[in-house]
Amino acid sequence: MNELLRLSLVGIAGGLGVFAVLLLPAMWLQRRRFGRVRPSRLVGVAVICLYTMSLAGLTIAPAYDVAATCRSRPGGALRLDPFHSAAELLGLQRGGAGLWELAVSFPVLQIVMNMALFVPLGLILRGVFRRDVTTSLASAVLLSALIEVTQYTGAFGLYPCGVRIADIEDLLANAAGAWIGALLAPLLIRWRVPLFAREERRRESDGGAAGTDEVEDLFRREF
Repeated sequence: MNELLRLSLVGIAGGLGVFAVLLLPAMWLQRRRFGRVRPSRLVGVAVICLYTMSLAGLTIAPAYDVAATCRSRPGGALRLDPFHSAAELLGLQRGGAGLWELAVSFPVLQIVMNMALFVPLGLILRGVFRRDVTTSLASAVLLSALIEVTQYTGAFGLYPCGVRIADIEDLLANAAGAWIGALLAPLLIRWRVPLFAREERRRESDGGAAGTDEVEDLFRREF
């Protein structure tokens, strides 16, 4: 848990740094496209920055001591069995574990966390970038596969061994999370959540002069 907290803090710090770099360009783009800067949309940009960097920190940065890990693991570690968590749960049940123990066991928490990590990605791909469900899911699978390859290769040779375990089960859980997020995205659009709400570009009069700075949130299609 301490390692997860450390990696989360690293991701948050990185996300705030990225947002600081993007803040002025984001304000300029908003003013140019919508006629005004909306703080709620800037908060949405900040959330995306924090999510992106936290995802990188939690999935790519080493979660263990690199030297100690590489002494016992000369190369990359790979798990190709998509049902190993189910086998572990079966073993726990046979060992007398109750429902609560199974629900909070490491195999279950690992699957749930991997799904939860990619739910925001599905939301962003479909709700912000307007990709359809299939494209959102395919993009998430490709990103998850890239993460697993990065883990297996030790960040493509940056570390002397694969300091994280590349797991096919993680890829499947990531894909399921992104799919759930893509299915939920229309709700956020309907509820006009910042960054997800559809807005009109700033209108101009026939003479080319800029129209009013007040731009109302509008839906352009029904979901």
